[in-house]
Amino acid sequence: MIRVLLAHPSRLVCDSLRTTLDIEKDVYVVGCATTAEELHFLLPHGNVVILGTEMGSATAIDLLADIGMTHPHTKILVLGVDERAESILRYLEAGASGYILQNESIEDTIKKLKAAHQEKAIISPSVAAALMKRVSYLAKLDTPYGYMEAREAQLDELTSREEEVLHLLDKGFTNQEIANQLFIECGTVKNHVHNILKKLDVNNRHEAASILKIQQQSSLNLAV
Repeated sequence: MIRVLLAHPSRLVCDSLRTTLDIEKDVYVVGCATTAEELHFLLPHGNVVILGTEMGSATAIDLLADIGMTHPHTKILVLGVDERAESILRYLEAGASGYILQNESIEDTIKKLKAAHQEKAIISPSVAAALMKRVSYLAKLDTPYGYMEAREAQLDELTSREEEVLHLLDKGFTNQEIANQLFIECGTVKNHVHNILKKLDVNNRHEAASILKIQQQSSLNLAV
């Protein structure tokens, strides 16, 4: 039995999905979560999660990391509207078992749901191509020097404001604390964090901070 947990900030989206899935054989909806707190509370009851790209202040990338640590056997399908292969790839790299476009047919949604439950994946040709490109890129980083060279080039792509945000992320500040520190809106901080993750090609804020730490350590070693 596929025990599905629906997690989306829109109650309308959750109710619509539940109505559709309830009539499907071998699929049982265990609950609908509209906040990250509700999601974590209901997690033990499901074996597949359909997760929106954002749950309040928490992004799907952050939640994928959290769920991966607390419920490693739970399969997660991200539900979103972004069709770009590079965006979808970020969710897959963060631990998602698949990606459902919000306007996909119920037939395709069910296929992906069943594939995830069977530890399989259904991906588009464009996403498959992006995966191959990603593997090729990682293969080139076969030396510490090559790795650092690539990472430093990515850090150079950050704007001065994004660098400020990254340094505060490294200190463990929350989005709201960063907003207070820089006198900007919390939503603006979220946009900066999103851009940082994309430019550094990482899955979450902790990985972004680790790149900064490695770069700083490398600079210290060179100075010595």
